Amino acid sequence: MANFTRIAELSPHRNDYIIRVKILKKWKEMIFGGGDILSFLLVDEHGEKIPAKVSPEIGLNDDFDFNLHEGHWMIISGFIVELTPPPSLFSENNHTIIFTEDTDLHVSTGVHQDHYMEFKDYTDIKNGVYNSHRPIVKDHNFRLAPGKKTSRVMFTIKGLDGVTLECKAYGVLADQLYDKWWYHGTTETFITMSDWMVYGEQRTGELKIKDAGGISRFEFNADYQDVYDFSAEYFNDSDGSVEEVVVVSP
Repeated sequence: MANFTRIAELSPHRNDYIIRVKILKKWKEMIFGGGDILSFLLVDEHGEKIPAKVSPEIGLNDDFDFNLHEGHWMIISGFIVELTPPPSLFSENNHTIIFTEDTDLHVSTGVHQDHYMEFKDYTDIKNGVYNSHRPIVKDHNFRLAPGKKTSRVMFTIKGLDGVTLECKAYGVLADQLYDKWWYHGTTETFITMSDWMVYGEQRTGELKIKDAGGISRFEFNADYQDVYDFSAEYFNDSDGSVEEVVVVSP
């Protein structure tokens, strides 16, 4: 039986690691000078996360795109570990895995969890505190920006205290938000958001949220206990039930 290394124990000093991880996210990023790079966010059974990307060698993107899929557990070996230039996003890990032509992939099984997110209360985000475990509730305020070649959606989220926070999404993610909002918009809608960016508005200094490209995801009325607990408190309801629960792949 293979001795799997925890993500937290990876370092650039060795290249013989074997890991068992779940593919949490897969997306493509454009690179300077043209082309794109295939990127991933991985998590192990201990909940530890690390970013990964495919080496820019010709032809490797297609192979890894075909063999690695979100939600699948894999046993991976033969990769390189590099220090991640700051700022590193979302994994709280200062290393990045580089997949090369020597990387071996094998399908595996792993620990089942509803999600690997630690929800932050957006009021704490506004106050600079990031230690809450609550999802975020969305207010009814979607719109597409007119005259834009790239789609943009601006919306507000509202917490238990009624205070709102402005959010923005662009491109494909904006289209997805807009389409799904029309489907869910007749009822109170709860949104879980993973791997978005908090930024300060230059003119006012106000903290806001925007997407970070392909890694950013959302789900309306997710079938998570966290969402049931939040909705129960929001509606002062004993069981946290909502009119409609729709499971959307994260």
